[in-house]
Amino acid sequence: MLIGNQSTRTIKLNSCLVDAMLMSSFPFISWFVALFFFNPSFERPPVQSEGALLFYVDTASFRGAEGKTRQEFYCQIPLAQLAFEAANRAQSCELKIAAALKDSTGRQLLHDEWTQTVQAHSAAEIAGNFFPCQFDLSLLPGRYELALTLTEMPTHKTGMAVLPFHAARWSGTALQLSEIQFSSSINSDTASSRFNKNGVNVTPYASRLFGGGLPLLYFYYEIYNAAADSYQVHYAVRDQNQKVVRELPPKIVHPSQDRSLEVGALHPGNLAEPSYQMKITIKERATGTTATATKNFFMLAPAAAVVAEAEQRLAAMTEPELQTHLEHIQYLLHEDDRQMLAELEPTAQRSYLAQLWRGWDPRPETPANEFWQDYFQRLAYANVNFSAGFTTGWKTDRGRIALKFGVPGEVERFPAETNARPYEVWYYYREGRKKFIFADLEGQGRYELIFSSDERELTRPDWRLIIGAR
Repeated sequence: MLIGNQSTRTIKLNSCLVDAMLMSSFPFISWFVALFFFNPSFERPPVQSEGALLFYVDTASFRGAEGKTRQEFYCQIPLAQLAFEAANRAQSCELKIAAALKDSTGRQLLHDEWTQTVQAHSAAEIAGNFFPCQFDLSLLPGRYELALTLTEMPTHKTGMAVLPFHAARWSGTALQLSEIQFSSSINSDTASSRFNKNGVNVTPYASRLFGGGLPLLYFYYEIYNAAADSYQVHYAVRDQNQKVVRELPPKIVHPSQDRSLEVGALHPGNLAEPSYQMKITIKERATGTTATATKNFFMLAPAAAVVAEAEQRLAAMTEPELQTHLEHIQYLLHEDDRQMLAELEPTAQRSYLAQLWRGWDPRPETPANEFWQDYFQRLAYANVNFSAGFTTGWKTDRGRIALKFGVPGEVERFPAETNARPYEVWYYYREGRKKFIFADLEGQGRYELIFSSDERELTRPDWRLIIGAR
């Protein structure tokens, strides 16, 4: 039962970077770890390495095959401490990883070693960021101890962490939840990846330390043996005294009978204590049968930063204004963004949207967001020029295209003729030539899209027949 199979692995940073945390924050976990040894309601926190090389190790149990547990292990390595060397237009650092597993009697069950090359293409990819690693083992239920040693090959700088853990036992028929995995990001991804679980890409975050550069706390878990059609799921955050300090609205889920996955996100703002516990409870609506899972996480006080324009505007919105904003930007959102936003409470929605707007900002180093300004200028333009009857301009076909692509570079207008309906042809010359044709099919001044050269929009090769044009 090998983990690395004596192999060499090369991982590029740009596909799996974790958002920045200050290096000075790493000792933050150490001073309050003792809290958990005096509070039995909280499970053991992740382990911080000892030695010259700093990293964190965490684990979570999921149901495996034939009564076994799929035990996942997560490692989080701060990049700034590594000695990167120039290599083929990039910078690289080779790490040697050694893992040793013992059972509760101290008998060694496994020892494996492998190397992993981490690559970066700029200093910006290194400064303040982490590198996440993950591997898993198929184990019988019980108590174990994993010793993980990381060695930086150029300098022989070494760190070691020992992680005691319990591989959970799974019932054959009773409703159960897996353990909770906390993540720095979750998104839909059908591509094969070491972080992919059933079409969802879950980037591990071993330290479980949120705040600062990670304003959203993502989580993943699985539901087993769901015999009923629907269940209610409740999410609560509790402090060290078991007091509920934050709750998410109850959610109705329809899991498959054998195994289903669930994901979510929480905005941990205003959580001032260093440690909290998330509790997930699933309840069968008909019988009241329940199952629960709990896991602790930690908070870092955010560093002072310039508040961006989008973040200020989102923070000032009332809940109805926030929902209107979500409608206004629907043409910008990918389907996974829509699904995630639908699951979040308003505070978490604001945080998620602030991240999206930062990604759309052409100059994120400044407080102003030029794309925000341009987009809502387009929306105002659409409302002034394309409103028809009771339909606001941005909701019409012409308004949608104007929002997505901006004001057209050229417009050809063809008024109504004896045997033809009025229509317009819009041309865009930026990023390749695009063509859109709109026609007033009902004679009410509402122009509908009938042809487009953009594959994402409607195209009707027979558009001339539709409008009766020669």
